[in-house]
Amino acid sequence: MGFSRKSDALEFEREFLLSRQGEPTMLLSSFIELYKKDQYPQLRQRSQLTKTSKYKKIMETFPDKPLNEITAKDLKHWQNKLIKQDCSDGYITGLRSEFSGLLNHAVNYYGLPNNPFRLVKRAKNPNYIPEEKMFWTLEEYQTVYNNIEDIKAKTAINLLYWSGIRKGELLALTRGKLNLDNKTLLVDRSLQRIKGKNVVTQTKTYESREISLPDSTIDLLRDYKSKCYNNSDTDYMFNWEKRFIENGISKGLKKCNEEIEQYNKNHDDNKPLIKRIRVHDLRHSHASYLINHNINIVLISKRLGHKDTSTTLDTYSHFYPTSETNLIELMNRDC
Repeated sequence: MGFSRKSDALEFEREFLLSRQGEPTMLLSSFIELYKKDQYPQLRQRSQLTKTSKYKKIMETFPDKPLNEITAKDLKHWQNKLIKQDCSDGYITGLRSEFSGLLNHAVNYYGLPNNPFRLVKRAKNPNYIPEEKMFWTLEEYQTVYNNIEDIKAKTAINLLYWSGIRKGELLALTRGKLNLDNKTLLVDRSLQRIKGKNVVTQTKTYESREISLPDSTIDLLRDYKSKCYNNSDTDYMFNWEKRFIENGISKGLKKCNEEIEQYNKNHDDNKPLIKRIRVHDLRHSHASYLINHNINIVLISKRLGHKDTSTTLDTYSHFYPTSETNLIELMNRDC
């Protein structure tokens, strides 16, 4: 590495030595690399990529200064800068969490006196309107599902809707995880497509869970399993095929919406078209189904594989149908 100025070479040497020693006077960029060496061996590859992406954004929006010179005022200005860029509350919170995690690591292991984030309130973008979570009602799901012809896509979509598992968890399922007699599914792995390769890791929360399935889903899985060539317990239930679930949804949705459009041409009582959703929205659909049937929040949280019930409530609080009017009606009835 060549330097045009002697001062640049000396600064590089100084920063290199600081990073080797892990001093709180080292630059933020150097500490990020040190943090990666310390922590990345314990993380899933997908988590590493996510963190790296967030660190890149942090460095794009925050000055590269020594750790011990970062002040609460700097951090407050940084959060305001993100708001001016019209970042969502969730995105800002995620970046803040990663940034604060870096500083906590410096406090715990490298002599930084304190984490200035302790003095900075979480920022909220007053102009940001969060996107509404998309989901299918039971009727919408059944309408699309009945128009899906491909047995592999149909089985996968049925399982996603009635179990609430994540797409990665579905793709990582092996035949040995399905217990047809007990009507249960063991979810303990996740498959991610990273840089063109399939990578199997632990689930998002690093915990396994057993999920009970309805009879119709078990019957469908039994039929699907009987038609597959490989039935070893270690074989994947759904061999990797690019966008096979997405294509199944698209074809089923197109067919049923064409039928609705044809109906609307000949009738006055126009039916609304069924909205397009992502594969992950089948998980939201399952959550909505459970919530609207008053299933206990603890059971919903365990079924979805959330770390705790607060995650479930934070994610799906707007799915709960009880309104202020409902509350007043309830109190008027009972008081």
